[in-house]
Amino acid sequence: MAKGCDVKPEKITFGGRGKGHGKFELNYGVAVSADNEIFVTDQLNRRVQVFNIDGTFLRLFPTVVPGESKKMYPLSVALDVGPGYLWVLGRSAEVHVAQYSKNGQPIKKFDFISKGVYPVIAMDVRNNKVIVGDKTTIMMFDPNGSRIWTSEVRTVYGIWGVTSDKEGNVLLTDGYKTIQKYNPSGVKIFEFGTFGQGKGQLRSPVGICLDTSGLIIVANFGNNRVDMFTSQGEFVRTIANIELAWAVAMGPCGELVVTSKSINIVTIIPRHLVVP
Repeated sequence: MAKGCDVKPEKITFGGRGKGHGKFELNYGVAVSADNEIFVTDQLNRRVQVFNIDGTFLRLFPTVVPGESKKMYPLSVALDVGPGYLWVLGRSAEVHVAQYSKNGQPIKKFDFISKGVYPVIAMDVRNNKVIVGDKTTIMMFDPNGSRIWTSEVRTVYGIWGVTSDKEGNVLLTDGYKTIQKYNPSGVKIFEFGTFGQGKGQLRSPVGICLDTSGLIIVANFGNNRVDMFTSQGEFVRTIANIELAWAVAMGPCGELVVTSKSINIVTIIPRHLVVP
């Protein structure tokens, strides 16, 4: 466990629909920083809200497009490799991938032509690259916006979640029943998953992240739960039953943060309930 981590005995929930502090209008994305701050995208309010690991509101910032006066509707968020920065993917007339300071200062951005409704973002921390999943395409960018590679994904429903592991591989959810893994060059190397409601089965998997030991955590949206798998796709356990679980993010102390965008709720699951 990381130094200075307190043990939280029970899971915490907060949020609800609205415009005030701690309220949301479609909270799609979530990320947790190394200093235990939770960043939640608040799409229709065009802002990112920041909370501590107990769910207490700290601050918010409007998602102003860097270099422009307009705001974008944020969909997905990822912490930068450099401390003190984050990346937000959002829409205005175009789709932007924008870098902000943790206090909300717009830094820079690049754009791409999106084919999907809900593109998602993650960071390849090992190689300091930006990963974008958009409908049936997975893309790797330099932070300056130069595209490094593109791979087409065989999926009917599109890409709904992305993350990367310590080796620089990209993992994604296909919105139907499978988790797919691509190597750092964009070549598919592995997939797993079966459709259903039974133990270890997936039904509309969306958010995905890894814990510090490489275990795969999936928001099993259609089954209203969050499930854990080994890096080889073997089912480990259901972490929690959470209504309409959407995005997932791990904190440095082992807490798991889950958004339920359809009901505008955030759930914080303490470490001992994630890995008993």
